[in-house]
Amino acid sequence: MSVPLDPLTDLPIMPFRNRRALDAQWADALRLHGIQKFTAPQPPEPPPELRQAIEQFNGGEFWECHETLEDVWRESPYPFRLFYHAVIKTAVGFHHLTEHNRHGARVKLRDGVELLELFQPEWMGVRTDLLLTDATEWLSLVEAPAVAWDELDRRAKPSIYPLSLDGRGLEPAPYSIRG
Repeated sequence: MSVPLDPLTDLPIMPFRNRRALDAQWADALRLHGIQKFTAPQPPEPPPELRQAIEQFNGGEFWECHETLEDVWRESPYPFRLFYHAVIKTAVGFHHLTEHNRHGARVKLRDGVELLELFQPEWMGVRTDLLLTDATEWLSLVEAPAVAWDELDRRAKPSIYPLSLDGRGLEPAPYSIRG
């Protein structure tokens, strides 16, 4: 019988090897204990790259969003790196959608949804609940028996919404592409 890990002392905060296994351990710990156990009541100020990535995502530049956050993700400690990875995987899923790559879209959106579930309802100034809802809806569309690519191409892609200054609603979404 194994002794359970103390999530505050036994999990490394940076991957040194076998990143995927450590990602899975952190995801399990977050599911079990919640994000609040691992962070201060208020997460740190998001890096400027996050705002840039949000603008790219909301402008339909999904691959560029991924590129912008990749270095931030690699250099960030857990659990923050899993949040950036959630945004990256979701963005790459939508990139695959624009390329009509059903398999790539399913895999990356599914990964993004699983990670976004850990950071609900908001994290680092982002309404993760809305992004999770949208990503889940799009995932169901590409998991359907037949994908209507023409119809999907005409649909407005989701946006990433920031929290308002009071933390409750949406700012006048400067990066929204929804009409």
